[in-house]
Amino acid sequence: MKKCRCLKQVLIFCILICFLVSVDGFAKDISFDEVPEAIQKIVLREIGDVPISDVDREREDGETVYDIEAKDDSIDIELEIAADGTFREKDVTEKIAFSELPIPVQDTVHQQVGTLKINDVERRTELGMSIVGSRLQTDTTYYNVEAEAYGVEIDLEIAPDGRLLDIDMSDPIRLKVKLIAKSKIPTLADIAPYREALVFYEYSVRKRVEGKFTGKKLRVAHWAIYDNQPQAMGKAKVGSSHTLHLYPYQQFNELKSLYTSDTLPLDLDTPLYHDVGQKILENRSVEERYDYDSIFSEKMPIFWRIKDQLKLVSLGDSRGASGVRAEMFYGEENQKTPVAYNLAISGGPLEFQEIVVDKYLTKMPNLEWVVYQMSPRAVKRYFEHSADRELLKSRGFAFDRKHAETLWQRSDEGKKTVAGITSIPHVSEYWNERPWGWKFKAEVWQNPKTKRFERKWEISKKRWNRLTSMIAALNERDVKMLLYLSPLHPIMQGQPVVDDDGTTQKGYRQLVGRLKELEAEYPNFVFVDFLQGGNHDFLPEMFKDLDHLNALGATKLTQALEEVRQRYNSQHP
Repeated sequence: MKKCRCLKQVLIFCILICFLVSVDGFAKDISFDEVPEAIQKIVLREIGDVPISDVDREREDGETVYDIEAKDDSIDIELEIAADGTFREKDVTEKIAFSELPIPVQDTVHQQVGTLKINDVERRTELGMSIVGSRLQTDTTYYNVEAEAYGVEIDLEIAPDGRLLDIDMSDPIRLKVKLIAKSKIPTLADIAPYREALVFYEYSVRKRVEGKFTGKKLRVAHWAIYDNQPQAMGKAKVGSSHTLHLYPYQQFNELKSLYTSDTLPLDLDTPLYHDVGQKILENRSVEERYDYDSIFSEKMPIFWRIKDQLKLVSLGDSRGASGVRAEMFYGEENQKTPVAYNLAISGGPLEFQEIVVDKYLTKMPNLEWVVYQMSPRAVKRYFEHSADRELLKSRGFAFDRKHAETLWQRSDEGKKTVAGITSIPHVSEYWNERPWGWKFKAEVWQNPKTKRFERKWEISKKRWNRLTSMIAALNERDVKMLLYLSPLHPIMQGQPVVDDDGTTQKGYRQLVGRLKELEAEYPNFVFVDFLQGGNHDFLPEMFKDLDHLNALGATKLTQALEEVRQRYNSQHP
């Protein structure tokens, strides 16, 4: 009986295997000779003399597709071709010399890796639909650069115009060390009018905790003064033990322009590092200092660096965070020296925006415009969100309030460039994640569907007064506000509500009417309605979901906002 049961189990297993093979048997490795002749001709035309290394046949969405890879020592070509000869994708990766990189790309490499050894340089060309700039593009080129030295590896992905698209860096080297010598500690008077200074210490290695390091001693650049504040590291005593998180000093070109105290004896054989794990700002880490209890934490480290040069700040909730590409304002000036920045955060209610305007924006010396993406719910009586209360209780806000006098002193340093920002430890990672405060998202909402939304609308008098107070406060400082209503996916056309918050068509018309009245009342207030009750010209492929634009939609929206800004300036010289 037991033997019979085992035979049954074996039989069931075999049947299951046969079923799976039959279901997926079409997808397999094949020889090039098994590819239809018409497809072979296309492949040979595209790859030239590069030898074929792999051929796969698959079925996608009911259509036969052939994946072919050809490569040699200098090039790798991947093709995806449908049975009718249509190109799905073509990816070409070529090994090239550093000198073949466009000059803007070379500049970005130097900014990111300094004088580290460059091991590999590749040019990648992709044929396939992608969002580039303001349009859908079918041919995209970018460059991959790998650098390695002193136990650290860095991989860069860079656009032809020098924009850093992605950076992947190995974890810092972690060592337990003993301090054996110190340089003279600089004072605020020594470095005036600058706000930062480095100091070199020398250490002996007690233990390697993580990463590659084989030497017995090293020299490390620490912050002696950061953001005009002398650091606790300056009080470290010779003989004391420390755990350091290190990247090669040669990696950071920007550090070489800072005031640096190095009074140690000359020693060209001892490697130089920078301590990226140093506690700074009242003995807090950067993460603790800039903890605003929201995505604001990811944006404020850059804001404090460039606040004196900013001419435009974008506010709003998640629709504004995804929809405004601040890099597109002010033309070429903003590309090299950021003068526009997106401070919008997910869920940010009107109360949050009021705090930001009152405690930050009205103190900025060169601010000209505030672009405010306002969702109808911001002035809705029934809307509840706690972002404003969380901000007021956060450590970052408490720090800003305590040190307001020092933080808002205008710096005598020159304007911060993109190149400079991306080379500053503790700061560059924030910029790389969200340049100009905006994060690239190219996905398109597939198979959009609507649901029944609750219809609820009533303007809160208290919130409306907050809005008018913000406009008035900015008007006193000759700062213009460009307020806009963001579009929603075209699937909302013809719905009884205009958004997923239940704003009725009647309520929407009431809101638009009152905003137009404000525009007539305040000379610094400009209103633009992109929502249009659902009847706008933003295409479905411009949305990543119901109420958020993707990169293509954000490009269209920001272009329109910049045209409004320029038109206003020409009419009000």
